[in-house]
Amino acid sequence: MPELPEVETIRRGLEKRIVGRNFVDIDVRFPKSFIGKKEDVIGQKVIGINRRAKVLGIKIDNGLTLLFHLKMTGQLIYRAESLKPKAESDEIVDFFAGGHPDHEWHKNLPDKTTAIVFTFDDGSVLYFNDMRKFGWCKVLTPQSIEALNAEYGPEPFDSGFNAEYLMFKASKIPNRNIKQFLTDQAIVAGIGNIYVDEILFDTRISPLRKVKDIKLSEWKKVVESTKKILELGIKYGGTTDSDYVNADGKKGGMQDHLKVYHHTGEACPAGCGGKVERISVGGRGTHYCPDCQK
Repeated sequence: MPELPEVETIRRGLEKRIVGRNFVDIDVRFPKSFIGKKEDVIGQKVIGINRRAKVLGIKIDNGLTLLFHLKMTGQLIYRAESLKPKAESDEIVDFFAGGHPDHEWHKNLPDKTTAIVFTFDDGSVLYFNDMRKFGWCKVLTPQSIEALNAEYGPEPFDSGFNAEYLMFKASKIPNRNIKQFLTDQAIVAGIGNIYVDEILFDTRISPLRKVKDIKLSEWKKVVESTKKILELGIKYGGTTDSDYVNADGKKGGMQDHLKVYHHTGEACPAGCGGKVERISVGGRGTHYCPDCQK
């Protein structure tokens, strides 16, 4: 599932391309993927793209928002139809894709995974593809968006995400381990399995530690590392783990900078002499060095 850096990369890619465009048609090919009324969207102009946690919002000028959750296999693919290749060998000049590994993703769209097709007034198209059909697009009012946002904790780059906040939250659930604590979207929004493993390695904290045993000084390191690791993820266009590509239709580059995630059996990058191990924590595959993460 895309985490904050991947969804933020998608947001930035779409922002450059569809803000100011008007929806002229919506073709819903898998009804369960679209929750709302098409007539509330058709004819409306895109006025902004935002992100909250791991969900993406397209704001339109009647006050509504098209909220997307990509779940495990969701993809948002933008294509400027006016720049469609005329021949097999031609390259598309302007496109955007989020979450699609096939280097020939741009051909033969829509395909069997296409759930929704959005067409804009300039002829460009936004495809919402989802192979497993777990993702969704919901047309929501400002009140619904506000209620949904309230379910999430602060964003990692918000001032409210600080050591004192984490220590307070930890006091409410003292026996939870830190891996499960940090992946809880009600505690902090947007980070998941990949980035929490990297954050905990960076702080040298074991994913098995109970939050009641984490000191204030360690929580400060967690906050600093969270921001640092996520900034790197955004800088390198996200992590390509299985089905993610960035705004240029290319794989993200963050996987080349991961220290422990998917490095099972390799020497600890900290040079402690240990090896990276993979264990299960709360049902999640977790990578860490037991020798230097305590």
